[in-house]
Order: sequence, then structure tokens, then C-alpha cells
Amino acid sequence: MVTVAVICGTFGICSWAFWAFYVWAFRGDLGQDWMVFYTAARAYLDGNLPLIFDGARFTAALNRSFADWLSFPLNLHPWVYPPTFLLLFLPFGLLPALTSFVLFLLVGFIAVLAAVWLYAGRGNRRWMHTFSLVLCPAVPFNVLTGQNAFLTSALLFGGFGLLSRRPALGGLLLGILTFKPQLWIMVPVALLARREWRALASAGTTAVLLALASLAVFGTEAWREWLGLMTGPSDFYRAWLQAGRLNGQSVFACATLLGAPSSVANLAQGTAVGIAVGCVYWIFRQRTLRELQLSAFLAATILAGPHVSASDGVLLALAASLFLSALGTSELHSYSMRATAAVAVWVSPLFNPPSLFPVGLMTPVLILLFLGFAISMIREDGASSRRRVESEPPRRGWPQHSCGQRIRSSGPLR
Repeated sequence: MVTVAVICGTFGICSWAFWAFYVWAFRGDLGQDWMVFYTAARAYLDGNLPLIFDGARFTAALNRSFADWLSFPLNLHPWVYPPTFLLLFLPFGLLPALTSFVLFLLVGFIAVLAAVWLYAGRGNRRWMHTFSLVLCPAVPFNVLTGQNAFLTSALLFGGFGLLSRRPALGGLLLGILTFKPQLWIMVPVALLARREWRALASAGTTAVLLALASLAVFGTEAWREWLGLMTGPSDFYRAWLQAGRLNGQSVFACATLLGAPSSVANLAQGTAVGIAVGCVYWIFRQRTLRELQLSAFLAATILAGPHVSASDGVLLALAASLFLSALGTSELHSYSMRATAAVAVWVSPLFNPPSLFPVGLMTPVLILLFLGFAISMIREDGASSRRRVESEPPRRGWPQHSCGQRIRSSGPLR
């Protein structure tokens, strides 16, 4: 209990430090990422959709519109999301700016909190996950930049939380998440490993319908421009690479900041994706605690993401609390290294991006270590389950081996 109290106390003290730091850091450009969303929505509603395809003009329009908010003009802030996200954000573009900003964050936070409560059920685990979410350093970063990490976390966490009970609804949530493809990479891997065919079909159908709806609203030009940015190097991409992607904490960003050429950085990112794919597939083929599965999945999602930021650390906070929940309060002292790794992952957004804090270059290594601990726990849990089964006497109605042991069902835990 002393260890638990120390961890909780550390979380509480750190949370105040996080808020104080981020309020100071973003005092002159509050909501800069939300401004991009809002400016793009207003461009469409004002009949000027081509504006969002010109990064320089778009940034200039953003600086004019929010001159009263900003203490200084922002550097390049282009629109880089697929048209599906613009479609989802349009209702917030109909509102006055301040109302839109507050409501967008509030809706997202309520959604992720609801996903956590529904997943955790009643009892102490619900409160553990809630406090971990509320106190984590990614929350003030997300609030003060106006990013969409609350929404993406709610869709990812809620989608997997519903798989066992309502796979079609879970798949629908995961299909909506395709508006942020860098966080969706591991979703089909996990669904295939679990043989969640209904959820996979639902996710695919939702993604296609959402894309078709955005095509009907915005036309083909929006999709051509976005696909061109994502697949073909251009002056605009190189400018965004410096202003945006290298200010993240992906393996690509860390490798580049360490001096690796683009080819090596891309190879490192591809290797991270390969490791994450192998880990996620293996994890979701095991019969183990769902907390461990989802914890490892969230960590692998961040590791594989070709562009992730400190705001996406909301997923790491959830991964850490799930891991500690699976570890159990009675085992925290015995597994102090594992608990320490979870806390380090939880606190890591405070020391990112690496472009500002060199210690952040260790974030991918830290996530790998955390993922390794989760896998080792899954292996231990599987070995323990096998020993329990082998030690139990055979029961009537179970098929028998020739040696008298009953056969366990194969496949992942549902």
C-alpha cells in the first residue's frame, strides 16, 4: 500500500507541475492546433475550400483570424488531415470561436472518460484509470494546444472495450478513427489476430462510408491534395516535415534529430512498425488478461505511429494504468522495475518533443521496454494458466488426452 500511495502522490504532485509548465509554455498561442481545425472548417463554410491546400496562405489566414488570441504570428501550420476529419469537425466550425474551442475539448474529454468508465466497470480500477487519465501530463498539453487526442483516445479505447460485447459498435468506433491513420495502423492487425470478423467488417464499412460522405461534400480535389501530400515528396511536405513532423516524438523524428539521413530514419520507423505488428499479432492470439492486451496494444500504437505528439500521450497514460491494474497492488513491490517503467511511460509527455528536450529521444526506447515488460507478463500469465489446468483433475464432459489431462480451448480470450 505504501508503494501505491507513493505512486498516487507522485502523480498528483506532477500534475500541478505539468499544468504550470504548459500554461507558461503556451501562454501566447493557446489552442494553436484547434485553430487549424477551425480555420479549415470556416474556409469551407465560407466557400473558400482551396485555401486549405495552400499552407502559406492558410497559415496567414489563421494568423489574421486569431490575431487577438496570439502574442506572435505562428509559423507554418498547414492542414494535413484527411477530408474525413474536416467533415467530422464541421459542426464545431458553425460555432463562435471560443465556444467551439471549449466544446470541442469538453466533448472529447467526456467521451474518453466515458470509454474508461465503461471499460473498467465498477470498483477501484475505474477510479485508478480515471485519476491516471485526469492527472497525466498529456492532458494539459492537449487542452492548451487544442489537439484531438481526447477524441482519438475515446474511439480507440472505446472501440476495443466494446469488442467482446458489441463487436459491430466497437468496429464502428474504430472505423471513425481512420481520420487519424497514423494511430490506426495496429487496429486491423489486432482485429485479424482476434478473428473479430464482425468488428473488422464494421470498421471497414464505416471508413468507406465516411470517405464517401466527405467525397460528396468536398469533392475529389480535397482527397487528391491530401493523398499527394502523404505519398509524394514536395516543397510543401518538406516544409511541414520541419515545422510539424520533426516536432513530434516518433521513431522517425528521433532518428532524424540524432543525425540520421531520411532513408535511415524511414528504415528505423519501418522497423518500429514491423516490431509493433509482430507484437500486437502475437499478443492478441494469447489467452490473457484483457488489461494486458490493451495496454500493450496502446504502447505499440504509439511506437508504430509515423507522426505522434505529446498530446497522443493520453494513450500512454491509459496503457500505464491498465498495466498497473493488471500487475495488481499486491505485486507492485515485487515488480518495482515494471511499475517504474509504467510510471516513466506515463510521465514521458512532459519531456517531449525531443526537438525541445533531448531526453525525449529516449521515448521510443522507453516504450519498447514497457512493451517488453507487458509481453513478459502475458507469457507468465499464460504459463500460470497452463499449470493450473494441468494440476486440475479431469472433469466429466471434457475431452481427454491419453494421459488423462483435459484439453483447453485454443485461441485468444474473448
